[in-house]
Amino acid sequence: MPIPFPTSSVNTQHSHSPASTSSSLPSYPSSLDSESDASSDTDTEAEIEALIQEEWEESLRQLELVVSIVVLPTIGKWYGRMWSYWAWARYQRLGVLGRAFFGLSV
Repeated sequence: MPIPFPTSSVNTQHSHSPASTSSSLPSYPSSLDSESDASSDTDTEAEIEALIQEEWEESLRQLELVVSIVVLPTIGKWYGRMWSYWAWARYQRLGVLGRAFFGLSV
């Protein structure tokens, strides 16, 4: 069943939707009004600092997530493979898993 394309008359009927009001949208430091009176300037500056701090903490959480899910397993996988290639080559050269394999004999 095809979905009809909305016309301009349909859009004018829904002008009071929540998406059209700015109060339901999140406010970021760049979207705050700069036309406020002097008494609310300190409140606005405090709100801006709080929003900046919140965005910084969210960025740190995202960075921590990327490091713990992508970077550390990739590095661990690479080091694990390098160690296993080294151990296999040493086993083929020495032939036993005795003291000589671990470098303990004199």
